[in-house]
Amino acid sequence: MKGTVQFNGSCSEPFSISSGVKQGCVLAPTLFGIFFALLLKHAFGSATEGIYLRTRSDGKLFNLSRLKAKTKIRETLIRDMIFADDAAVVTHTQEELQSLMSRFSMACKDFGLPISLKKTNVLSQDTVTPPAITVDDYQLDVVHQFTYLGSTITDNLSLDAELDKRIGKAASTLARLTTRVWTNPRLTIATKMAVYNACVISTLLYGSETWTTYARQERRLNAFHLRGLRRILGITWQDKVSNFEVLTRAGLPSMYTMLRQRRLRWLGHVRRMEDGRIPKDIVYGELASGKRTTGCPNLRFKDVVKRDMKAIDINT
Repeated sequence: MKGTVQFNGSCSEPFSISSGVKQGCVLAPTLFGIFFALLLKHAFGSATEGIYLRTRSDGKLFNLSRLKAKTKIRETLIRDMIFADDAAVVTHTQEELQSLMSRFSMACKDFGLPISLKKTNVLSQDTVTPPAITVDDYQLDVVHQFTYLGSTITDNLSLDAELDKRIGKAASTLARLTTRVWTNPRLTIATKMAVYNACVISTLLYGSETWTTYARQERRLNAFHLRGLRRILGITWQDKVSNFEVLTRAGLPSMYTMLRQRRLRWLGHVRRMEDGRIPKDIVYGELASGKRTTGCPNLRFKDVVKRDMKAIDINT
């Protein structure tokens, strides 16, 4: 393999590359993280575009009046969210997004990092016309939903599309294990439940720590959970066994309890984070500009965890 060095607009003579990290090397993630951090600093070092939050973590989470104070408030900028080589850039307007994408594209060229344009999409909310964002004269596709880090994000903020995929994948996993596990007479109920937790529940509730679920969505998940347990335990509707008895025989909690445990565990992690971490700033903050719609606004993560805490008698 050969490489060249670009400096002041000109390239050096090609030279052989005889050292470096190989596929699977444990140093590769760290080195790439350093490389990508420098690229982002080069791209956005002087940029002011993005989404600004007002945040304050010295009071109660649900006391939103604390964010109206004139002191002790920090304003933080959310602009790019990175995981490995997957990047998400967020702004309020089309013009700001185009500016950031142009900066990012130029920085990638300077660092010799190609952008996969066919895998790069634009997802907008509350726009009359689809935004036209271009990178190197290539107009990015505008989509209504996008899979990012395994979770489906939609432009209408609905969790239904994500639940469809989660339930579909969990049902497929449940079906594939029928012969080897669920109907295997040599396995105990405890072993079957351990496999069910490890394979089915983990697939079903992937990313559920941050889900903002409505009651109807939780009922749907609980119905799938109970159907799966009845199938594993060999219980039919003719047996007239209550849902409580099914959960007792399986030794597992209801889906409502599982969701509550995961959300509150994640909230505890966020609470213990240092100030300045993005998850903590988002949970303890609000948008610096704009306001919620009148009437019946969308449910927020804060609303759901407050409901969870009240359900187990934790003072909010």
